[in-house]
Amino acid sequence: MSSHDEIFSDESSFYGKLSPWQPDQKNQANLHLGDEDTKIQLEKACAAFDPEPFWAQIHQNLPSTQQHNARAPTQPAKASSSDVSMKDASPSPTTPPQDRRGKAEPVESFLSRLPPSKLSAHDADWIWMWNPAGSRKNGGDVASFTRKGYELLNAYEEESTRLRQVHDASGAKTTAGLTRKLNPLRHELEKAILALARETDVTMGKWMLFPSVDHVDEVWGAVVRATEKGQLGDVAKVATDDGSAQTRLVCIYTADFADEKDVKRVLCKLVDMDLVGKGNRGIYYKSDAYTHLNINSKNEYGLKASMYSSRDVLAWK
Repeated sequence: MSSHDEIFSDESSFYGKLSPWQPDQKNQANLHLGDEDTKIQLEKACAAFDPEPFWAQIHQNLPSTQQHNARAPTQPAKASSSDVSMKDASPSPTTPPQDRRGKAEPVESFLSRLPPSKLSAHDADWIWMWNPAGSRKNGGDVASFTRKGYELLNAYEEESTRLRQVHDASGAKTTAGLTRKLNPLRHELEKAILALARETDVTMGKWMLFPSVDHVDEVWGAVVRATEKGQLGDVAKVATDDGSAQTRLVCIYTADFADEKDVKRVLCKLVDMDLVGKGNRGIYYKSDAYTHLNINSKNEYGLKASMYSSRDVLAWK
């Protein structure tokens, strides 16, 4: 048993001699202060106790900690392993990183060193590529966006539940009336999320390709070379092998989901590269804002998960 466990176990004298909820003790002063032996033992245990594992592994997951963090003013968050901004640090040229191109590493060397068809998710979730001349925009204030975004989603859920209850109680035979009320509510939710994304600078988005495992190295190589030349966005990434699918996700980012000219420019380049066809089988563009809120194609809010389809964008004039 660790010193931490000894202090708080049922067998500890902390409960037998310090607990004020045991009135049968003879010496009431010792109920609060403990006898000399108990104090010496506790002082030794405290001196030997290492608090770092508690703060690193336990404290952050306590309900009280999570409630406090939810109420506290939010500072710009440090990026997680999936954030674009986290990859901005320049790695040591002598130690090539396992999830991105090394500093001054030749493109062909990078591609042969980290082929997505073979790299396991145990080594890295994504392989990243930056345009060396790009702006390297960070991901914005993701923590504030996520907290406020979930507040918007919860408010929508509460109101939609109320409307459904009223509809059910009315005995209406069709859902037409309910739909007429939910559609504008859903539209306002979408507008509010995108406005919040702009307010917190969470404006990045990505075109998504899903090549087969047999073709992912070829597709990723083409994306990397075009990114190196500044022909696409400033950053791209490809999923590694987690053993769960026959396709791999490749994301080609743009800096602002509302910049339709840039969104179309990147798509047209992907078409020129023969990575996207002009027929019925298109690709889709998704905002990082929706990704951070886990809004996917089967979301319970009825929101359309993607912002654009290649078929629609190619039809823009």
